[in-house]
Amino acid sequence: MVDEAYIEMRCYIKYSLYYGQNEEIIKQALIKSGWPLEMINKAFLEVKGVKRSESPKAAVPQQPLSR
Repeated sequence: MVDEAYIEMRCYIKYSLYYGQNEEIIKQALIKSGWPLEMINKAFLEVKGVKRSESPKAAVPQQPLSR
């Protein structure tokens, strides 16, 4: 179960990024507030929509290549 404070931290990250705040400034503010860097990084990945298990997919050509 996700902690309510963690959800609030994710919201803080989401809105700070939306309003143009620098990612490093956000991280430093959260560290000063007592959040562990590992949890901050996890929240950033979640906010950005990236899952650790996902890998980039190769582009598939739309037309066959000719020789």
